[in-house]
Amino acid sequence: MADKGEDSPDQGQAGSNVDADQAEKKRRTQTPSPTPGQSASNVFMVPASPPKFISFEQLMSAANGVKNMTLAHEIVVDSDFELEKKVPEENSLEKMVTDIAHKAFWDLLEAKLSEDPPDYRNALVLIQEVKETLFMVIPPQSERLKNQINDILDMDLIQQKMENDAFDIRYYADYVIGIMARLCAPVRDENINKLKTIKEIVPLFKGIFEVLDLMKRDMANYTIAQIRPYLQQQSVEYERKKFTEFLAIQKENNLDGLQFAKVWLKNSHDKLKRLEDEVNTETATPVLMATPQAIMNEAYMELLQWNNNNPFPEMCLMDQGRFHDLQTSVNQLTLVASILLVTYNTVGAPIAGLQDLKQTLTSHILTLLEANKDKDVRENVAEQVKAEVNKCLMTHGFPQLGQKSEILMGQIKDVFNTDNAIHSLMKKRLMDFIREAIKTKHVSSLKVPTGFSAVESKLSQVLGKFLRLISHNRSVFGVYYAEIIGALIERHQDLSPR
Repeated sequence: MADKGEDSPDQGQAGSNVDADQAEKKRRTQTPSPTPGQSASNVFMVPASPPKFISFEQLMSAANGVKNMTLAHEIVVDSDFELEKKVPEENSLEKMVTDIAHKAFWDLLEAKLSEDPPDYRNALVLIQEVKETLFMVIPPQSERLKNQINDILDMDLIQQKMENDAFDIRYYADYVIGIMARLCAPVRDENINKLKTIKEIVPLFKGIFEVLDLMKRDMANYTIAQIRPYLQQQSVEYERKKFTEFLAIQKENNLDGLQFAKVWLKNSHDKLKRLEDEVNTETATPVLMATPQAIMNEAYMELLQWNNNNPFPEMCLMDQGRFHDLQTSVNQLTLVASILLVTYNTVGAPIAGLQDLKQTLTSHILTLLEANKDKDVRENVAEQVKAEVNKCLMTHGFPQLGQKSEILMGQIKDVFNTDNAIHSLMKKRLMDFIREAIKTKHVSSLKVPTGFSAVESKLSQVLGKFLRLISHNRSVFGVYYAEIIGALIERHQDLSPR
């Protein structure tokens, strides 16, 4: 997003300028501290008694604090987070009003420019807005470029030219496009080139504003990427502080703010202890499986298989939606791998080794699952697979499935059942892979589990999101997890036979 011209700083200068702007960025991005007497945010969604008296100012401050914290949290845990333009829904009142207002403005401008002599007063407003927008997308360190724009887009001088019939609107439009070409990200170069081909003034300025809007969003997203490391630290401290305030409110009301987290971690602890006891009955050398780290890791794994009838752990509530989405993705990947396995085993040699078919089936199955998340699509998926396999067989000169069709479709529909042997096998492979990824610091060296090569890219995305989520969660709430797990282990040791 740096200026492409001579004002572009080198990487070292950019780094130092970013450092110099940290104080300002902190001021703009840091969430306001709660005012005295203000209750802790209810973002953790566990019932607490509201304060008896609260002013409107305090209420708005609290609301903004939660929104700011949520935005910062989004940026931190989602490496793909970007601002997107809000587009009103088609046929909505908002879109109708917006379209009418925009059309009226541009129609008036065209009418004024068509007069003899042309009336440029509306154009003056346009140029002022363009100038202000350009300053929004210029890197802070490009002072020389700012001065140049101020000199060329001198509004007093432009107005004098208009009054003296010496104003050339095309000259200023071309100058603005030239500046935009220097400032825009490479992805916008095509948009800039299209602007250069527009001859009519009104469509040209409409296009300029559309591209400037894109450039503003590019700059905002560039800034988000730059401040993400800073926000990571700030978000950890702020979220921990708000959670501490929440626990204090709960305690005042004789409520346990860690009630569901304790159940969640105890289930993980008890599961590992059962496995530990089973292993130790068969070996002479005792094995310790219920370590604090293992308990925490197993608890995180449980979030990918969560029973929605159970209350979610308090410390994970901000990300409940994300964990739910990841759970859906894990289920989808398991289904794809299971369907591919039964398909290739059933059809056999004619399609063995055909990677194109595997990729086609993967793409179509995922599309069906994504588009029908709340529907039973096993029949549709089975029909789709049958059609693609028959098409592939015909292309390669093999006979159609024939009687195998019913066998294949039946097996595909069966693997949608979670207790199906193949479904269980593929789910175990996938969960073991994710579990190993949590334990190791060298994720890139992990081997994709057998049967999942066709979905390797999506699996990497899912794993990356999951690891970022739990890493941030552990950073914020690690001290509380340590206390709960410590108490579980100590209690178990106290109750163990001496």
